[in-house]
Amino acid sequence: MKNILSPARGLIAAALIAGLAIPAHAQLRDALAVGESATRKAEQSQDQINQLDDDRSDMVREYRTLLQRRDAAELFAKQQELVVQSQREEVASLTEQLGSIDDITAQTVPMLLSMIEDLKMFVAADLPFKKDIRDARLQALDGIMKSPSVPASEQYRLIMEAYSAEMEYGRTVSSWQETMTIDGNPTQVDMFLYGRVAFVYVTPNGKAARYDRASGEWQPLPGSYVPEIQQAIRVAQGKAQQVVLFAPIQKFSVQ
Repeated sequence: MKNILSPARGLIAAALIAGLAIPAHAQLRDALAVGESATRKAEQSQDQINQLDDDRSDMVREYRTLLQRRDAAELFAKQQELVVQSQREEVASLTEQLGSIDDITAQTVPMLLSMIEDLKMFVAADLPFKKDIRDARLQALDGIMKSPSVPASEQYRLIMEAYSAEMEYGRTVSSWQETMTIDGNPTQVDMFLYGRVAFVYVTPNGKAARYDRASGEWQPLPGSYVPEIQQAIRVAQGKAQQVVLFAPIQKFSVQ
């Protein structure tokens, strides 16, 4: 026997199916909403995790930087300790040297004074050329030795300069004009110095004389020397090319 639904029963069945469908749809919507909310919360949590990871990475980098700075500071401190120790040793050495300065000065000053006296004796025994300049130089040396403001090192330097100047006279030729008394009359003559070999002059009227070491006086020279002396003067003045110069020399001995 077949079960045949009546129209009333069909209406009742459709109503039941519709009633069941409405709650299922609502449940699905609620489930989707819950899932979407959970997804958003998960994204927020991931963002927080990412931010925490970035913060951790920054802290790690900062920590490493601080470690490097600490190591550099320790290395610098050790290096400065070595510098300070070296300075302490240098101070100790200088302090020890300062204690011996008085002894060094006491030995140096007599040596410098002796050098000046030797130079004075040399100039007095030498040919009498440029006396004003050389005497002034010696007087200046006496002055610096009496001055408390001139250190020993500067005194020594000036004395050596004076010695160098005297040595230079012996290696060069020079000429200058000077007024001399000849036969009772002041006469301007051309002086000429052959290093330290000879010291001569020529008058405007063509007379020549040579300084004699033995007698300490000027001795007349034959007229044949005048052209040679005049040529030497032109060479010294830069008016003629350098040539072999002939000088009226004399034998002498140094004691």
